[in-house]
Amino acid sequence: MTVMPRVSVGNVLACFGDEFQTFAEAFCRGKYLLWLGSGISRDVVPGVDLLLQHMLEFLRSRIDDGDPTCRFKAALEEVLDVGNVPDDIRAGLDYGAPASTWGAIDEIVGRLEDRYSDVLNIQVRGEADDFLVWDGLNVAATYGAPTLRPDAEHYCVAILMLEGVVSSAPTTNWDGLVEAAVEDLLGDAGEFLRVIVVPDDFRAPSLGAELVKFHGCAVRAAADEATYRSGLIARKVQISGWTAKPGNQLMKNRLEDLFATRSAFVVGLSAQDANIHTVLHEASQNLPRLWPTTPPPVVFAEHALRHHHKHVLQVTFGQSYSANVEEIKRSALLGAYAKPALVALVLYTLCDKLCALIGCVTELALPDGDLESLRSDVRSLRDRAAGLADGDAKGFIQALVPLMSLVLSVFRTGRVPDAGDASYQPISRAPISEAIGNPDYPAAALGRLAIAASLLGRGSTDGLWGLEFGTVAAPADGVARIVAPHVAYRVFVVKDSRALAELEAAGVVDLGDDDVLVLQAEAIRPAATRSPGGHYGRTGARSAGCIDLEELCATSGTADELREAFRLEGAL
Repeated sequence: MTVMPRVSVGNVLACFGDEFQTFAEAFCRGKYLLWLGSGISRDVVPGVDLLLQHMLEFLRSRIDDGDPTCRFKAALEEVLDVGNVPDDIRAGLDYGAPASTWGAIDEIVGRLEDRYSDVLNIQVRGEADDFLVWDGLNVAATYGAPTLRPDAEHYCVAILMLEGVVSSAPTTNWDGLVEAAVEDLLGDAGEFLRVIVVPDDFRAPSLGAELVKFHGCAVRAAADEATYRSGLIARKVQISGWTAKPGNQLMKNRLEDLFATRSAFVVGLSAQDANIHTVLHEASQNLPRLWPTTPPPVVFAEHALRHHHKHVLQVTFGQSYSANVEEIKRSALLGAYAKPALVALVLYTLCDKLCALIGCVTELALPDGDLESLRSDVRSLRDRAAGLADGDAKGFIQALVPLMSLVLSVFRTGRVPDAGDASYQPISRAPISEAIGNPDYPAAALGRLAIAASLLGRGSTDGLWGLEFGTVAAPADGVARIVAPHVAYRVFVVKDSRALAELEAAGVVDLGDDDVLVLQAEAIRPAATRSPGGHYGRTGARSAGCIDLEELCATSGTADELREAFRLEGAL
């Protein structure tokens, strides 16, 4: 049993190798959908507590002391009624001072947090029914502003979509941060992500992934108020009647189908809304779950289960719940919040793909234990990277994206991405179990790239050399850099001779430089006339070293032989 709560990325990765292994493995095979809530955006847009405080101030600041029937004061008093705020606290409130200065403001907000839909349901005399939503929350600026930038969680969701392990993500969030993250990583989200907000959106063709915004979209509402403002779901009357509204039937059917047929990883969502409960209940009625079930049908990215979460589990498991309640709760509680959980899933997914690809190198005839040893070295690299993510998760992800772009672009084509436009390069656009079944997917070549990562990582772990990764800004420094006691090499890992020729033609690689080490995945062909310096291994002459990974794998009978041959050929 790993430590709880799991506050670091490393803690989460540890549980993926232990009690949540079946969840992590199934997630990487595309078996889970993501249910996304406000928790993934808490560092970009205000949380419920701050919004409620803003709401109180919105009403307070509009009170007319000279009007005994002031509609804003009446609405504020009704808000306090919703929270059952005691008379002694209410008597001490100074409506002439900002709400933030009230001594009891934290207690008042705390009483309202679980009743936010009741608060937003309050009508201000003479105003539209959604006045407290549209004007009180200032939806267009708070959630729909184009200046809002994605955080680590949104980029992680986008990466998991681009890697093909997340194909559907229902969300109650109004913001456009997931869409913006996909746009940042891909350049054109519209070519990959189908965003479903209104029934007409179901007519759009299926793409790489879908984001189902069943509570509306502030970005679209800000751009087209007449069409999308009424679709912003927050008021209790909207939530309670959502499933019965004819226009929502397609959305309801889609959500029921997703929850009935897929397992769900619930991130940043407390799942307290009645319409969600109704959808989950009807989905479970159509296709019930029984305990025990592996992998777990529902996993929450939370430190503790609240009554809303337990209700979801009760609905999910039905008659199986009461007799197995403790086991079910343990299976469903990840013990980590959205940020470390999603970063860990990104690292786990990438590592899982590389480990699977090692098994696709057909000429590598090693015992199973030795193959596992190579995979273990890739996991060690992953775990070391995880330690860099805890202090600045967004910065870590923003460094990971161009690194993936550099490594995979150089490997596949020999071209270096532009420093200002390093679109994300996935290892595969589908779960790896599906990708390796595609005859056009270069599984063996990518498997040798994974072996290169394993060999480089092992030498670093053993203290034989330091290992630094390259940057798009300085591609001539290599995709990695080995720093040993007496040598330092700029390392380039390429698929074939054509990719190497592209690097030479672009002036990124000079095979006359003796501090260059090229690792080539497919058997080295005779060098082109304009590239006379390439050769296998190092001969002592002043020139780059080229290691034929295919040949290395074919001539090694154990993992230790492979590692030793790598060191000898690289003069390391």
